[in-house]
Amino acid sequence: MSNLFALLVIHCLVCIVFFAVSLKTGGFQDSIYKSAVVFFLPVFGILFFIISWVLSKSVKRQEKPVRDYLKYIHDRSHIYHEEAIDFESEINTVPLRDTLEFKGNKAKRAYLIYILKKDFSGYIKGLKQAVKSSDSETSHYAAAALLEIKKQFELLIQSSSDKYNEDEDNLKNMLDYVDVLKKYLKSAVADRVDYFDYLGKYSDALGKMLLKYGADDEIYWVDRISADIELGDYESAFDFCRLFRKQFPNSEKPYLSLMKLFYTVKDYRIFKKIL
Repeated sequence: MSNLFALLVIHCLVCIVFFAVSLKTGGFQDSIYKSAVVFFLPVFGILFFIISWVLSKSVKRQEKPVRDYLKYIHDRSHIYHEEAIDFESEINTVPLRDTLEFKGNKAKRAYLIYILKKDFSGYIKGLKQAVKSSDSETSHYAAAALLEIKKQFELLIQSSSDKYNEDEDNLKNMLDYVDVLKKYLKSAVADRVDYFDYLGKYSDALGKMLLKYGADDEIYWVDRISADIELGDYESAFDFCRLFRKQFPNSEKPYLSLMKLFYTVKDYRIFKKIL
């Protein structure tokens, strides 16, 4: 009994130290969330964050050559490069931002016309910045590009939705529909009303797929729970946390999703129901 008490005291001290370190390096809310994970997942919780920290440091070291190369091409004149969708999208928007910030209006317009003729879905952040340009023509081209992206997404969603509704038992059609909705939600093209409308559709489609097929990929479970939390449907989020844990009893991700729900609703009773 004394050994158990000693272990509990040591664990509490570790949690306090971890909270202090997290508070020094991050925000208050983030520190509470991380400390709660460490508290409710002894040993595994702190190992998870240590491994995450080590991996993030490794990634940053690997990114240094990329940053050096970006500086090199930025310092040279008349160098442009095109991007492939989802390939270093943040890196590839740098030339667009530089053009919009440092070039004259004529160069801005020429570059935006060039983008309109290409596959420009990776340039959304830069285009949103261009909409605010003091040059009306530059702003017009940027707005036109954003509208075209939104239009193409909506057509793609409608096409996927039609195939999905024609045969709801077809898993491939269901996955295609879910993936298109996810890309649209992540694109930041939708306004607030459209975003929550499509988020609801995304949540419904994920729910049907998970209840019918289970899904071996944990990301679908995580996305469904996150969507429900964002939509404020906490009861559904709790139900899927419970199902997620049953589907993956040896994974820490169901517990992390549960922690996210707890952090949002601040209700400790949800742990008692599932643990």
